[in-house]
Amino acid sequence: YLRVKGHEGSIWAIGDAAVCDTEPHAQLAQVARQQGLYLADVLSGKQKDDEKPFKFFNLGSMASLGEMKGIYDGSNVGVKGMEVSVPRIKGLVALLMWRFAYWGRQTSIENKFLIPMHWLKSFLFGRDVSRF
Repeated sequence: YLRVKGHEGSIWAIGDAAVCDTEPHAQLAQVARQQGLYLADVLSGKQKDDEKPFKFFNLGSMASLGEMKGIYDGSNVGVKGMEVSVPRIKGLVALLMWRFAYWGRQTSIENKFLIPMHWLKSFLFGRDVSRF
């Protein structure tokens, strides 16, 4: 329920500040994002704070490895106890998945425009490794 013990209904914890005694979650952005959406529903009145507990839906893990390569591990996709196994993907396809997922989570139009420009600049001229 993301409630702080002893302060139920008035204080909540999400992200790295949240500790669940019964089902601990990894300190990942996807956990914090889902907790934030859950808490937004509670605070906006769309659901009561004790109506249903928070359930984390694992989307898998992705990483950009450089040199136009990436990796995706979907070995435990879904809610705990009802996971499905998605094959591992690597190479250019996994990198494109990672980039589209990253780009799609951006909220500002400015970032949605600038991020592909930075990717193009890095592709054409290499990474900027200079120091000041």
